[in-house]
Amino acid sequence: MSPTINGERLLRFANHGLLGSVAVLLLTILVCYPFPHWFPLGRQILGHATMILSAALLKISYVLRCVAQQTLNLPVG
Repeated sequence: MSPTINGERLLRFANHGLLGSVAVLLLTILVCYPFPHWFPLGRQILGHATMILSAALLKISYVLRCVAQQTLNLPVG
């Protein structure tokens, strides 16, 4: 028995992942670059680490979205 991919569920999951990772990425950019004087050094370091993780999540979510679109025979891109 081979596992099947539920395309609609995967697409919904990937879209939520994209939305969440973009929101976190924008928040960390604000913490790290235009307003660092408002935050202590520890939070800035955490912001930079979170920025890397949210960028990785953004890329993974995009790949999952492409897989879901291909599974559903939708245009990929």
